[in-house]
Parts: sequence; structure tokens; C-alpha cells
Amino acid sequence: MRYEAPNSSNRWDSPMFTILPEDAPPYEFIYDALYLCKPPPPNQSTQTQPLSSTNFLFELDRTTQEVTSCIMSAQKIMVAGDNIKVPGVEETVCFGHKVTLAEITRARRQFISYTKMHPVEDASKLMALFVRYLNSTLG
Repeated sequence: MRYEAPNSSNRWDSPMFTILPEDAPPYEFIYDALYLCKPPPPNQSTQTQPLSSTNFLFELDRTTQEVTSCIMSAQKIMVAGDNIKVPGVEETVCFGHKVTLAEITRARRQFISYTKMHPVEDASKLMALFVRYLNSTLG
């Protein structure tokens, strides 16, 4: 273990009060530093995550699975390069080639991981976001 002497210029050592045994503690300055100073601005580590609905993960999984099954069933009867219309989404899915289930599943897992970290407030937009994600990654 190493000892690092406190330095008042470091933000994690501030406020720092050096009190020698023969000096009286500066109670007023300590009180001001603890109770009257403005708190530091929040950063990413101190901000709370936005609340998502209790069934958000279920909706996310169900929605992405619906789109996946719709694409796989549409690919059976369509030619590679055709636009695939997903019910409930204005944007069509357009791949330049036949996409395998493994490719879509991999993209689905990536989308779910990203969406868990950055939840969407409106669950009704999940399907459109997933279609847009598929077009950008696999299209």
C-alpha cells in the first residue's frame, strides 16, 4: 500500500483543512465548506438511470422476435434484394442478400444489449428502431 499526501489542488482532496496541534480548528470555514458551498455539477457516474417500465425487457424481446420472425418468413417467398414490409413500421427492411437467422440473431442480441444500456422512453418505437438498426447493420 502506498501513501499519497493530500493536495488541496486536487478536486478529490478539496476542501482540505490543515490543522496543526497548536492551532484552533477553523470551525466557520469547515461549516461553510460543508453546508454553504454549491455542490459540484452531476456527471455520468452520479446521475441516475432513467426509469423504464417494469415490462420493458419483455417488450423489447417480444418486439425484436416479431420482427425477426417476420423477416425470416418473408425471405422464404421473396427474392434477395426485395423490400420486406414489417407490420406496424413505415420503413421497410432491405437487405442486398439473403440474411441467415444467425446474422439476424446476432444483430438482435447487439440491439438488445445497446437498448438495455440506453432505454427508450416510448416502447412503441422499439420496432421502428430495430428495423432501422437492421438496415444499417445488415443492409
